[in-house]
Amino acid sequence: MNSFKFLSLAALTTFFISCSDSKSTADDGNKEQTKTEAKQNNDFSTGIYTATLPCADCMGIENYITFQKDNKAVKSTSYLDSDGTSENEYGTWTKNDDIIELSIANSPTEYYLVKPNKTLVRLNADKKEVSGELAKNYIFKQIKAYTPAQLNGTYHSNTSEKGYNEILTLTSENDSIYSVKISFTGAAKGCKFEGKGKLVNNQIDVDLKTINKDLKGTITILFKENTAEVFTSKFEDRFALNYFCGGGASLAGDYHKK
Repeated sequence: MNSFKFLSLAALTTFFISCSDSKSTADDGNKEQTKTEAKQNNDFSTGIYTATLPCADCMGIENYITFQKDNKAVKSTSYLDSDGTSENEYGTWTKNDDIIELSIANSPTEYYLVKPNKTLVRLNADKKEVSGELAKNYIFKQIKAYTPAQLNGTYHSNTSEKGYNEILTLTSENDSIYSVKISFTGAAKGCKFEGKGKLVNNQIDVDLKTINKDLKGTITILFKENTAEVFTSKFEDRFALNYFCGGGASLAGDYHKK
């Protein structure tokens, strides 16, 4: 009888130890799974991120940042109440833990916190998140780059087809290089332009020096739905768009896809 009790006690002890070990192993497994899932959720993906940052004396500043796989970066900024200017700045990025540091020449270093669901949060100079009602404006969301299928085609400044009409034709050579051509109808004089542009941050940039070494500035083509907005990256360079036109016309303006 005593032997039976001893064996039963030993069996129970072994059972509880086994259960305890199993529970510990399961807990460790759950913790590792949680860590793995958290890491996957916060994994940084290169590409284009955008947000409209608040502005004290304007409607907002639209930001696009492309983080390239080679650790180079391109940042585009445009004021919502501007004439369509959008200037690109080039720099580099590095990632330390969950914080991305964006370095652009002659500008303070910018910090972005990696968040789940392919989002980034712009941090302040102390690497802290902005709090309060404006916090949501500092969230950058990843978007897809435009494809040739979306951008290729003809765009018209006058969709009525009556009177003067400028025609913008975009033809892709690959995913990032586009042939840009502007012609006109409906008048004796108008605009003629041909050049090559590069798709950066979902806008096409054409360096005017590649067309004429005496010109300065960059033509930018911004896209909103089925409209292409042509202007210069800097407002002071806008008169360069008259160089390619006669009769007082300009390349600047909105072109609608047909």
